[in-house]
Amino acid sequence: MKQPLATLLGLVAIALSIASCGGGTDGTGAVPPPTATVTSSGVMTKGSVILNGMHFDPAGAMVVDDRGRTAAQLDSGMVIKLLGRSDDGVSGVADRIDVENEARGSIQSIDALSDPHQFTLAGLVVLVDDQTRYSNVAGFAALAIGTRVEVHGLRDSGGLLYATRVEAVGAQDGADEMRGPVSNLLTASHVFTLNGTLTVDYAAAVFAPAGASEASLAAGVMVEVRGTLAGNVFVATQIEIEDLEDAVFRGKADENQDVEGFISGFTAHPGVFQVNGRTVQTTSATLFEDGTAADLANDVRVEVDGVLDAQLVLVATRVEFKRPRVILQGLATAVDVSARTVTLLGQLVHANDLTRIDARPAGGGKSESLADVTANVDCVEVRGHMESAVFVAERIRELSQCGADVIQANVTGKDEANSVLSFFGALAATMPVNAEYRDANDALVTRAAFFALINAAGATNQGTLVKLRGTFAAGTFTTEEAEIKD
Repeated sequence: MKQPLATLLGLVAIALSIASCGGGTDGTGAVPPPTATVTSSGVMTKGSVILNGMHFDPAGAMVVDDRGRTAAQLDSGMVIKLLGRSDDGVSGVADRIDVENEARGSIQSIDALSDPHQFTLAGLVVLVDDQTRYSNVAGFAALAIGTRVEVHGLRDSGGLLYATRVEAVGAQDGADEMRGPVSNLLTASHVFTLNGTLTVDYAAAVFAPAGASEASLAAGVMVEVRGTLAGNVFVATQIEIEDLEDAVFRGKADENQDVEGFISGFTAHPGVFQVNGRTVQTTSATLFEDGTAADLANDVRVEVDGVLDAQLVLVATRVEFKRPRVILQGLATAVDVSARTVTLLGQLVHANDLTRIDARPAGGGKSESLADVTANVDCVEVRGHMESAVFVAERIRELSQCGADVIQANVTGKDEANSVLSFFGALAATMPVNAEYRDANDALVTRAAFFALINAAGATNQGTLVKLRGTFAAGTFTTEEAEIKD
């Protein structure tokens, strides 16, 4: 049906008014650039610059890097700090990017028998795992003592560095470099210690940024030193005071900020803790992804999105666990102390050098030995994460008594016709119609509605994270309560 002329003229006038006022364009047909400031730090992924889930256009950004790399040369696994703009929290424009590698120098030792594997550089212990990316070297097995590398990563509360990128570099690829907090400062001798063992001689060093000096040094101050490493002595030519250098990334009240790193100083939720040097506060309104508030703990790697308050504390609107939190609770049916494994709910769980074990010996007291967990007698709670198809335990805790069996994991199979969900590829959970079902907002839903919200793991999908309580018997888990945790 044709529109009356007056109506058509009215629509044209409205369209012109919208265009002239900006309604999605800048008046020239182009989308106007974003204006809301955002600061972000963490591990980037190549594809423009993807940082903490946001896609930033780095074309016009100032890149600060002692090797002089451009935005086009930034690569996956690098740790960066970014100042930019985004109006939707999905895409944005980068104005400044600082490359934040942790170390550059020659490998001193390699331990391929440790779990996880590790090497040392200037006394710094570097851990590698399935999330470590390699450049100019095939992988961990190709590393050798004396290989010069640049390492990016994130530190846990104990100072261990989890490498996100290991790049083999030559003598031309920047001076030796090390980051860390100052200790054992002796201004009369112009030396201090980094990472517990590295002596830094800064007698001939210049300080950066402008305004920094020897007076800026103090115990606990984070610094980046550049110069020449010889054994456990680092002769510095430059000392960069990180807090002063990073002032541009501190942000302002009411601005958005994202940070990725390991939790430290955690006591309770809601509460305050640290993530990669930033003070974070969770509230009752904080949303959690790939885990729950109960999964918050020291040395758990997270990404926090939120808004800075008047004291520049990052008030978290969302906390994403960088590895989905996996929990099993039930009777330990097998324990292999030499292999460091425990089996429960039919699943094999692997402990490593970092696993915390809280056992209850038969004679009373506490134990950190897996030998004090007795198969077919003791019930345990295991918390950890998946590395490929392996469940790696971060904590194994013996319970005082057995209660309901628990699964928290990503769904790997979905059979709605037979009311079955699968986990770890083989653990089947029946989902009776009379069980209690809740969605991600903790609202009661029907079994059919619950199944409609479930996605099984696939090539591009890690599977919906759910938590089940029920009973495990004869190889099958019978669900009594089910919750979506994504």
